[in-house]
Amino acid sequence: MGIGTKHLSKKSREQQIVIAADTVLQQVGVNNFTIDQVVETLDIAKGTVYKYYKSKDELLSMVSIKALRLLLDYFKLTVNGKEGGAESIKAMLMSCYQYAQSYPEYFELIVYMERPEFHSQMDAYASISAEITDFVKTHISKEQQLGTINKELKPLTVTYVLWGSCMGMMNFIESKRNFIKNVDDIDQRELIATYAGLLASGMEA
Repeated sequence: MGIGTKHLSKKSREQQIVIAADTVLQQVGVNNFTIDQVVETLDIAKGTVYKYYKSKDELLSMVSIKALRLLLDYFKLTVNGKEGGAESIKAMLMSCYQYAQSYPEYFELIVYMERPEFHSQMDAYASISAEITDFVKTHISKEQQLGTINKELKPLTVTYVLWGSCMGMMNFIESKRNFIKNVDDIDQRELIATYAGLLASGMEA
């Protein structure tokens, strides 16, 4: 049965659509996600969804706000009040792995948004993306001032290197899951920890 209701305010209808999209995402994953499934969940006209969100990507970008805020919380819990320097960078990278294990649908959504053809003009999505970038960049700058991380490194450049390499490593682990486990008998967590340690140690002052 659909959960649609009539005569909602614009803000309430937008929130209802995003909540329904999140529900569908959790059920089918990002690769099988469709606007039609959201429409069926809400029992509303398809045109109603497109009135607020012009495309699947725009709707998913709104769902991703929750996913990205949750990832930012992981980063904050990892570095705030904990050991700094290269160890904090390693811990941040490890928290990305832990996040992916705990929230696989959200992680898949984040990976989906990294593809070149993803396009969204939603300000809220751009805002949380910038907030995550700024958090990591600021942390790196702080550690450089403390003398624990190489001061010749550019914080923003390093931020993108960390993000890009982490996404690549996580995708590699997922795509090679059976091979790693059944052929090489390598523990996933050990693999990501080794990667994180090597990358972090290269940033030491």
